[in-house]
Amino acid sequence: MTKPAQLELVGRKIRQLRRQRKLTQVELADRIGIHQSDLSRMEQGEYKVGLDTLLKILQTFDLSIGDFFDEGNRAQSVFDKLKELSPAAQKEVESFIEFKRRQEDDGSESDSGESEDEDV
Repeated sequence: MTKPAQLELVGRKIRQLRRQRKLTQVELADRIGIHQSDLSRMEQGEYKVGLDTLLKILQTFDLSIGDFFDEGNRAQSVFDKLKELSPAAQKEVESFIEFKRRQEDDGSESDSGESEDEDV
């Protein structure tokens, strides 16, 4: 996995956890002591998450590092199931994933509680 892909994966996981706990970017950024705009860039995979920041995020969500990165086992299981499908079915799954990703991206603009350029 390339570094940008890893950054994107970590960012998506942070966004997923934040949304599950019904926090805005502003609220989470305040709790971990960073600017909302930095959190936004982290969630988008454009900004590297430092270890100190990651540990604060994990503490906020009451997670261990192992829990945070455990998605790999589940992802491998999904990948194995995907490989068992016909090429046509795999293409359908890929199209659905892209559809859901766009749908989430469209909903994330109103997610921050403030504009991305504004400091907290």
